[in-house]
Amino acid sequence: MRSLPSLFAAAAVTLCIAACSSSPKSQNAGSMPPVQEPSVFDKCVDFAKRLCADAEGCCRQAYGGFDADGCLLSFEREVCNPGASAVMAGKATYNEDAVEACLAAHAAAHQICIPTWQQTLELRKEIYAACRVIDGTSKPGLGCSIASTCKRPDGVATVDCIENVCQVSEILPEGAECPFPSGSVSVCDDGLACDAPGLDSSGHCIKAIGTGEACDGSVLEGTDCGLGSFCDPATAQCQVAQNLGGAGCSQSNECVSFDCDRLGNACAAAPAVVSRDTCLGMAVAP
Repeated sequence: MRSLPSLFAAAAVTLCIAACSSSPKSQNAGSMPPVQEPSVFDKCVDFAKRLCADAEGCCRQAYGGFDADGCLLSFEREVCNPGASAVMAGKATYNEDAVEACLAAHAAAHQICIPTWQQTLELRKEIYAACRVIDGTSKPGLGCSIASTCKRPDGVATVDCIENVCQVSEILPEGAECPFPSGSVSVCDDGLACDAPGLDSSGHCIKAIGTGEACDGSVLEGTDCGLGSFCDPATAQCQVAQNLGGAGCSQSNECVSFDCDRLGNACAAAPAVVSRDTCLGMAVAP
């Protein structure tokens, strides 16, 4: 059974190449006109070359190979072209001072490569804070066609173009309003749980039940222990999810990937901080 795999997938994508633009997976990026701002585009390509080179080790660990040209082409298509076009159109600004800090944040992610949920949160904080190389001018809530035109909020947060609206994703503190954790949404910080009762509902970030503390083991897929942890049915205690992929699960939150095949009793492999397209190049339709 699949329950929350899209949550981790969204997080992993955020870590892949969220560097020059607000998000690597900009909507309609392929429909942008040819880039005409060589200065910003060329700087972004230089950034991409350095990031791809640093990602090679993680790519080989996660996918068994690496294509430097494919990585660069993927980055140019998904980030540099739409980002530079947005700057040229006056819908974004370029901040060269953020380049080195952003590359350092990604290097830290590449070193970990396949993170636990708790590590993912920490890596997101670093990348959210550091990677502000291209920043849009459209405030959250306004319309968009690509994420590069969306203005990033201050603090530990990023922004994406979702359903043609600039929408903020952030790591929420205790007491903050939170959506049920599914898909590309804001999530409560480590040690907290969202008490939203179900899909399409919201609640607030509250203290999660701690590791080793009592929980209701009869409730599968419960979130009382917080994301990245689960209530062990055998002991009725909260435990941290450590299964990076393989046998041994009865519910999705026992898996670092949030994806348990109950029939096969196995967790799907936890995603890397780099995508397959980034590492091996994007598939091109014939």
